[in-house]
Amino acid sequence: MSKQNAVVFSDLCKRALACLFTFLVTSMPALQGQQVNISRDINVRNDFSYDLFNLGNDIYFFRDKGFEYYFDLFDKNLNYRRSVNIKFDERKPYIENVHTIDSFVQICYSFRENESFSARLIRYDRSLSAVDTLEVLNSDFPLELGELRSVLSEDHSKLALFTIDKAKMLTIVIDTKIPAIISVVEAGVPEYRLYDHFQEAGITNRGEVFFLFEKNNEPWNQEKHFMRLVTIAVETIVANDISCINTINSGVKMSIDNLNRKLIITGLYGTKSENETEGYFLFSKSLDGLYQSGLHDLQTFNYDDNILVDLNGIEKKSRKNFLYDFYIKNVIHRADGGLVLVTELQREFTRRNVGISNFDRSMASRGYVDYYSEDLILFSLQPDGNLFWRQILFKKQFSQDDEGIYSSFFIMKVPSQMHIIFNDEIKNNNTVSEYIVDPLGNFKRNSLLSTEYKNLKLRFQDAVQTGSTEFIVPSEKNGRINLVKVIF
Repeated sequence: MSKQNAVVFSDLCKRALACLFTFLVTSMPALQGQQVNISRDINVRNDFSYDLFNLGNDIYFFRDKGFEYYFDLFDKNLNYRRSVNIKFDERKPYIENVHTIDSFVQICYSFRENESFSARLIRYDRSLSAVDTLEVLNSDFPLELGELRSVLSEDHSKLALFTIDKAKMLTIVIDTKIPAIISVVEAGVPEYRLYDHFQEAGITNRGEVFFLFEKNNEPWNQEKHFMRLVTIAVETIVANDISCINTINSGVKMSIDNLNRKLIITGLYGTKSENETEGYFLFSKSLDGLYQSGLHDLQTFNYDDNILVDLNGIEKKSRKNFLYDFYIKNVIHRADGGLVLVTELQREFTRRNVGISNFDRSMASRGYVDYYSEDLILFSLQPDGNLFWRQILFKKQFSQDDEGIYSSFFIMKVPSQMHIIFNDEIKNNNTVSEYIVDPLGNFKRNSLLSTEYKNLKLRFQDAVQTGSTEFIVPSEKNGRINLVKVIF
């Protein structure tokens, strides 16, 4: 943040009030006085996947073992209470979505029965006893298990199941509070290959579903670079095209601002390659305005002149402000309709093994993979897309052959500030740090806690905020999980 932004205190206070962020919002000592609780070990060596939820003061840890399904229940201090084996009538169900709504846990799953493909939603109370069932689908639609995808609304009140593996999209929208089916729609997307061109899906708190497709995001084809946004609302199907001609992006994020009823598409763009970017782009439209089809243009904004100096600490040698290997990671909505874009420098290198004997050539061909997750650049945008402030937060993370699961960061959101939390280094006996960023871009860096002698490896990308002053992050090491709760 420039020095000029710290001159007139009263003026900044007024601006801060106008653009405050709005967010959905065993013990060991922490470095700053936070309380940290650690659960007992959970063996997940043979699990396919796991998920974490909080319901009231209780923590539910769901485990999919492929043939068995469990909830491990913990109290608010992560003391183990009990495990519940979830049984289904069908022999080989496929879990599509698990979520909480009000005082219930709900599981949506699919299965095959003779020649039919079926899906069902089961509602469980806090004790995990089944209390209601909704038949979602029973059809000869040519689907295989695993082809359905799901997206949940911000308030968990709407769930969309959809498939993009066929010539047409099948979309099922469910009101999870009742529960009941809102709509079942089949739709085609002419000129786009559904599976290859699909980017993201989103659903509003009212049940409107949006699908984003993109084609020709390539240097040799950028004059034909377009996106298509498909809106499905009950029986209404509308397509809007977005011209991205002569731009190449390093990735696209679509997000829904339910408070201001807007849809946002954003990311970083350039003109030469995906990893070389010149600025950020923005498509912002009211949700109601997307009920009419049309052709739209992206807004593009170049990086400011000082971004390379601030990032590298040296005077730039070129007039061009290019950033390399930065990617959009998060979009955070402000109460006034503005945004904060969180971008991260990410690199991945594969190194070939040398000195491998002739008896083990498989390792030589695979090599090692190095993962780098480094500095963050935050762009705070006004509702019209213009830059309010830009800030660089420095960090360096390096790991090998772990798919980068312990790198990157977690954002804990509260109305007056956000905490960006990450591992200082990817190793045992590590220090966890945080950046606290206020609505004006002012920040400070703290050491949050230490994992020394606790045998923890924290996966902050999978952390879950469980309250305005607390979050839970899983620690995974040697096929075992510990849940770690941090209370500020």
